[in-house]
Amino acid sequence: MSNINFTTVENGYSPEQVDKYIAMLQQEYENAVSWGEENENKLKKLIGEMEKFGVYFTIDENNQNEVIERVFDELYKTVEKVRQEAEQEAVSVVAKANDKARSIVKQAMESSVELRQENETVMKNLKSISEMIDTILDKVSQ
Repeated sequence: MSNINFTTVENGYSPEQVDKYIAMLQQEYENAVSWGEENENKLKKLIGEMEKFGVYFTIDENNQNEVIERVFDELYKTVEKVRQEAEQEAVSVVAKANDKARSIVKQAMESSVELRQENETVMKNLKSISEMIDTILDKVSQ
C-alpha cells in the first residue's frame, strides 16, 4: 500500500481519494478484527471441549501459540486414546462373539449326537417291529 498516490489539490490531497483509501483501510481492519475474534472464539470453544476431558489451559497474549500447540497435542492424545479403546473393545466384542459361536456350535453338535442316538433307537425298534410282523405273517401264511 506504499504505492498509494493521492491527487494534489489546492489545499492538499483529494478528499474523495483519501476518504476512499481510509474506508478501504477501515474495512481491512474490521475484517482482520472479525477474523481474529472468530478464531479466538473457535479457540475458546476448542479449549472448552478439551476441559470436558480434564485438560485445562490459560491463554494470554504471550502463550497463545503454545496453548494452541498444547491443545492440538492433547486433542491428538485424546483421539489416539479413544481409537485404542475402540480397538480393544472391538477385540473384546469379537472374542465374545467367537465364544458364543463356539458355544452354539457345541450345543448343536451335542443335540445332533442326541438326535442321532434317538434315531438309531427308533430305527432298531422299527426293525424289531418289522421282524415281528414278518414272523407273524410267516406263521399266518403257513
